[in-house]
Amino acid sequence: MTEYTAEVESIMRKRQVEMWAAQCQYILGEKGYIEKAFNSGLITREYRDGTIETVEESKPMATLLLEAPHNLDTGDKFCRPV
Repeated sequence: MTEYTAEVESIMRKRQVEMWAAQCQYILGEKGYIEKAFNSGLITREYRDGTIETVEESKPMATLLLEAPHNLDTGDKFCRPV
């Protein structure tokens, strides 16, 4: 049973990082748009007319696995990436 422990831990870590990456870092409203930034590095802007613009793309998963905190608390997500 313990032969797959490392693989299971790796998959669990990846899932935790995916959940963490989808959480909002901040929400900012100014100059006619709402900007949302996520832990993944993704930054979007939604304008009054409904137009959504991607300001910054998400970082690759390999980078997120290195940058994410080791003790993740993946509580409720208040906003999700587009």
